[in-house]
Amino acid sequence: MNSETLVDLLEQTSRALLAGDFAALDDLARDTGAALEALPGADPEALDRIREMAAANTVLFEAAARGLAAAKGRLNRPASFSTYDSNGQRGAVQADESGKARRI
Repeated sequence: MNSETLVDLLEQTSRALLAGDFAALDDLARDTGAALEALPGADPEALDRIREMAAANTVLFEAAARGLAAAKGRLNRPASFSTYDSNGQRGAVQADESGKARRI
């Protein structure tokens, strides 16, 4: 494998992260690891490009992790919203443990 193969794998990883294609990341990580092992002897310009791409992918990985954590937090929060009764009085509606909404 050469440095262009690694660059291609890093580009594929970036696209997968931006698309939310987390299933593809496992194979890409394995292939990227193999490409890194075969990389010694690459020219310094190629290594600089690879380093920049890897740093950009790290930012994408961190953003994806934050997004997943935020989504998980929202999913674990009980749903609630406000309604008004026939007398115009505001009332809260909140989901119980079964996921069914009930007036409180």
